[in-house]
Amino acid sequence: MKLPEIVGIAGASGAGKDTTGHLLAKFGYKFTSISDTLRAELDVQGKEHTRENMRGLSSQWHREFGPEYLTKRTIALYREEKEGFGYTGLAIGSVRRPSEAQVIQADNGMVLWLDADRRVRFERIQAAHRGRAEDAVTFEQWCIDEDAEMTPPLGDDGSALNMAGVRDIADVSIDNSFEDERHFDVHVIELFELSA
Repeated sequence: MKLPEIVGIAGASGAGKDTTGHLLAKFGYKFTSISDTLRAELDVQGKEHTRENMRGLSSQWHREFGPEYLTKRTIALYREEKEGFGYTGLAIGSVRRPSEAQVIQADNGMVLWLDADRRVRFERIQAAHRGRAEDAVTFEQWCIDEDAEMTPPLGDDGSALNMAGVRDIADVSIDNSFEDERHFDVHVIELFELSA
């Protein structure tokens, strides 16, 4: 199956979202992350990159500018620069709300959902030493934080993260239980018939 121009990459923490984005970049896609946009704004505000702060800012922007704000802006910026850089397409990482996924799908795009065993994902994150404040927690706290991102609280106005909702409408699901990154890359290349 061939990938479309716009690809949303969603999934649980440590499941390989960045790995997938960097792989697609090798095949001409611009890889950008909604989380990176949030981190940049937290830097401006002088706040730590904790998962709580990122969720809070994301929810605030969602309420102020609408559920599609970050995704539509990301696609528009890509279209403005794609010819100058010769991109094949756009890979948007950290899609965490159904409304974000639907923007991508409405633009003839595809949403990928990545997952793997929870303990395996946590150990990958710890081994990666990404230097992110949100990673410097116990496994128990990490699970609590992830659960908060998977399902919105009762009475949510649609601004909370809802990764389970994204998972449920994703176009393709990939179980990243591969023994290493090389095997995962080979699987993705073959699955989407990627070629230079």
